[in-house]
Amino acid sequence: MHRQYSLAKKLPALVLSACLIFGLFGWALLSSYASQLSQETLQEKGDLTINQLVELVRGPLFNGDSISIQVALQNVAEDRIILDASVYDIGGQLIAQSKKPAPETSIPISFSRNIALQETQAGKVLISIDSRAIQQRHSQVVSNWLMLWAVFTLLSSYGCFRFAEQLSRRLRMLTNRLPGSSESLDDEMASLELRLQPLLSKSSDEGLSDTGYYCSLITATIKNRHRLESQLNRQNLTQLFEKIDYCTLRTLELYAGQRIEGGSGSINFYIRSTQVSKQHLLICLMAIYSLQQVLERLSEELGIDLDICWALCSDNIPSAPLFRHHEGLDKLKSATASLADDLDKGAIAVQSAEFDIEQLSSIARFLPFKENCFVLQGFPEGRQMLLEKQIQHLATICL
Repeated sequence: MHRQYSLAKKLPALVLSACLIFGLFGWALLSSYASQLSQETLQEKGDLTINQLVELVRGPLFNGDSISIQVALQNVAEDRIILDASVYDIGGQLIAQSKKPAPETSIPISFSRNIALQETQAGKVLISIDSRAIQQRHSQVVSNWLMLWAVFTLLSSYGCFRFAEQLSRRLRMLTNRLPGSSESLDDEMASLELRLQPLLSKSSDEGLSDTGYYCSLITATIKNRHRLESQLNRQNLTQLFEKIDYCTLRTLELYAGQRIEGGSGSINFYIRSTQVSKQHLLICLMAIYSLQQVLERLSEELGIDLDICWALCSDNIPSAPLFRHHEGLDKLKSATASLADDLDKGAIAVQSAEFDIEQLSSIARFLPFKENCFVLQGFPEGRQMLLEKQIQHLATICL
C-alpha cells in the first residue's frame, strides 16, 4: 500500500533515526575501544609497577634488610589502585607485605616477578591491582560521550521538528492559495504537486500552435459519494481518496494524460492529440478501462463499494487566448458531467460526432446509448491481453 506522511513527521523521524543509528554504532565502537584500552593500561601499569618494585627490593633482599623492603612496599601501596604488595623468599615464605582493605566492587588482578641477582634467584614479588578502577576511568569517557550524544540527539530532533512544522505549515498555506480541490493529502509536497499540475499543464499548453489541439476529456463520477461520506469517518474517507488520486496519477503517467480540477465526487483528466483519429480514442479508452479495473481491485481490497461511471467527450480546444482555452475545457466538463448523470455504475460512455458505431467497431465493441453516444462493451482479444498486463503492472505499483 502507498502510505503518505506529513513532512512534520517524516523529517524529525528521519533525523531521529539517523541519530539513533549513529549513537548505536558510536557506542559499540567506543565501548570496544575503551575496553581494549583499559586492558592495555592495566597491563602497562602492572608491568611498570612490579619492575620498579623489583629494583627497589633486590638489594635489601640480598642484604636481609626487611625494613627497607617494608618501606618500599608501603610506598608502592600508596597508589589507590594497588591493593597489596608482597615479597616472598625463595622458599615461598612471606618476608614483607603491605595490604589495604579492598573495596567491595574491586576486581583484583595479580602480577608476579622473580627477584634475581647475577642469575641467582632470591625470591619473588607479588602485587594485586584493582582493574575495576581502571575500567571505571575509561567507562566514564563512554558515559560522558553518551550524555553528549543524548543532548545532541534531543536538540537536533527538537530543532528539526520545529523547522519541519514551520515548513509544513508554509507549504499548506501556499497549497491552499492555489486553485484546486479543497481535499489535501497528508504529504504536503504531494498535495502541492497536485495543485500545481493543472497550472503547469496550462502553461505548457500555451506553447502550442494557435490552431490548438484535439482534446478528449474524461470524467469519472463517484455516484455513491454521499453514501461513502455517511459510512466512513473523515480519516478513512481521506485515505480512500488519497489512494484513488494515487492510482489516477500512476495511470495517467502510463497514458500521457493530464489531471485537471474536478468537482465534488468526480475526477477529471484529459488526453490530447494533434488530430482527430480513432487511434486517439483507443488510447483514451485504454486509459479509462485500466484505471477502472485498478479502482475495482482497490474497492475489493478495502471492502468499500465504489459506484463509478465514466464519460468521455472530445472537441478541438484553442491554445490561445488563454480564456478561450479554459472555456473549451469547461464546455467539455459540462458535457461529460451531463452524460455521467445518465450512466449506471461501471459504464464507460463515449460521445463522438466524428465517428459512428460502425467506424468505432475497428477499435472496440460498443452498444448505442443515445445520439452520437456509445457504451463500451469490450476490446478485441489481443488488445484485451495487452490491457491485462498493463493493469497488473499498475495494480502492483498502486496497491
